[in-house]
Amino acid sequence: MERSALKIALDNIVLGTRFTKAASEFKERAPGKSALVLGGTGEVGREVVKHLMASDAFDKVTVFTRRPIEYTGAHAEKLVQKPVDFENTEQLEHDFAGHTHAFCCLGTPRGRSGIDTYYKVDHDYVVNAARACRTANVEHYSICTTSGADKNSVFSYMKAKGQAEDEIQAMGFPRVSIFRPAMLLCDSDAARLLEKTVMYPVRFLSKLVPGVLAIPTSTMAWVMVSNAFAAPAKTPLTEAFGNTDMHKIFVEAQKK
Repeated sequence: MERSALKIALDNIVLGTRFTKAASEFKERAPGKSALVLGGTGEVGREVVKHLMASDAFDKVTVFTRRPIEYTGAHAEKLVQKPVDFENTEQLEHDFAGHTHAFCCLGTPRGRSGIDTYYKVDHDYVVNAARACRTANVEHYSICTTSGADKNSVFSYMKAKGQAEDEIQAMGFPRVSIFRPAMLLCDSDAARLLEKTVMYPVRFLSKLVPGVLAIPTSTMAWVMVSNAFAAPAKTPLTEAFGNTDMHKIFVEAQKK
């Protein structure tokens, strides 16, 4: 059965002068760059797509997805959609060729699937995609994992994320950026009643201690995309941003 298209628009997107200036400088300094997005129909991924499209910093934005996207917004001619099979590494390498930046937002919500399923997505698919990106000479690999990711964790979810992080860091990318959110704040039609119920107190507490317990998916996407605009490092670089780091970066940027 064919899945309905995910509608993505640029309504209510907050960029700010710092973001737009950085995007403009990036485009002038490094013209001809192209980005690919994995997991672009998920909660974080769709926000990354929105911010990439709004930035106009890349000549092309390719979303690899199993669900079609119906995009209404600026620079629509730059958006390319391609089907994806994360088990076909040869095809991934072919399709990823020519892209300079990758944003990996793949992930399966805990509680919606069994251990085997989310390990396959959160580790196997993520690592397969990263290897293909490295073979395709992607310059900058950005990935959304989770707070507490640790390959030695006794918790299977944290362990899978941590193992993927370690393997990606060892691949030799010129630059790897890891983003580790705590709880994600989003308004999803797919959210279950239990998830929506839990979000109410989390949103309230987040106002009391901002940046500690959770982060809006839009804020995280803003940080992921704006981080890609930084000048390239002279030596291979791996950087990691926790929940508090991302919150602080976003808040400080909006003050300027």
